[in-house]
Amino acid sequence: MSLLSNETLKKFFSGRRRFQLAWIFAFFLIFSASQYPAMPGILLCFMGATLRFLASGFLRKEAKLAVGGPYSHTRNPLYLGTFLMALGATLSVGAYVLTALMAVVFFLNYHYVIQHEEEKLPSYFGNAYHDYCNLVPRFLPRLSSPSRDALTKINADPEVYSFSMSLAHRNRAFEAYVSFVALIAGMGLLVFLKSKLGFLSV
Repeated sequence: MSLLSNETLKKFFSGRRRFQLAWIFAFFLIFSASQYPAMPGILLCFMGATLRFLASGFLRKEAKLAVGGPYSHTRNPLYLGTFLMALGATLSVGAYVLTALMAVVFFLNYHYVIQHEEEKLPSYFGNAYHDYCNLVPRFLPRLSSPSRDALTKINADPEVYSFSMSLAHRNRAFEAYVSFVALIAGMGLLVFLKSKLGFLSV
């Protein structure tokens, strides 16, 4: 039996565990910061937030299969955006041990989350979802997307190929930028306070 098929792990990472882990991660990240956030990491974190924002403008959940925009490069752009945000935030303050731990926990957590969704989505979209899975990678994106003709065979609705600001608003897309600002500002503020109290020399 492989590690990923372990029922104990699967049960632990099921349900809303990812939200609990996100708060734990944010806590450790902010309080482990020992240097002011650096630009390369900040930029990567911002890119992750932007990917989440864009993906939210294409996602109609169980109503219509999302295949346009970021969804033509990866089947899970929201989760990829979250990963990039976490990666950028940890790298921005040089928290390399936390980066490694985050990557492992993220992989295990979202492996089971995505696996559960892949079992559920065919009940909404049928064979079209299987065709989509064969065309677009699960997580790591392809730089080039499939042709529009290939995607249209999966979902011919022209609406799914255009970004919708109202849809992004309904999907609370701006929360990605709020999280980005909170992470970077929180780390910067704590480093400032630590330096003023003599715990750090920055």
